[in-house]
Amino acid sequence: MFDKIIFMSFLLIILLHKSKSTTVYKCGSKNKEVLNNTLVMFENCTISRCPLKKNSTMHIEIKFKPDFDVKDLITEVYGIVLNIPIPLLGVDKKNVCTNIIEEDGTKKNCPLQKGSTYIYKDDIYIIETYPKFKIDVHWSLKDPISRNVITCFEVPAKIID
Repeated sequence: MFDKIIFMSFLLIILLHKSKSTTVYKCGSKNKEVLNNTLVMFENCTISRCPLKKNSTMHIEIKFKPDFDVKDLITEVYGIVLNIPIPLLGVDKKNVCTNIIEEDGTKKNCPLQKGSTYIYKDDIYIIETYPKFKIDVHWSLKDPISRNVITCFEVPAKIID
């Protein structure tokens, strides 16, 4: 019995270490309410404020399930600095239909079906001209025609050299 408890504890520790999901917050939540229904993974972001290294590429994965049929899909990504939204160049308003896969790894393109689970994968370049500072990144996936939001989260970050 004791051996099973040790084995299960060891297995749980390994699984928690491997998952490395990033803690993200509901868009617009005043008291930083954690978002639990969307799995988000930023590469090398396991701390409370994600380091975004200038002149480098960062991998992101977002697992989501749309509440409505989606014909097309774009990002809305901006940094919030002193309560002012600043679009992140090369990422904001980007069409991402070609970056979608199904849960089983099958490549998927738009349209997306209501109730199905998908994963958005992308590599984001952090341009060198961004100044070094702390920033809250607002990230949403939207239908560009209806402007309906499929998923939305905010993540604390800092731009570093």
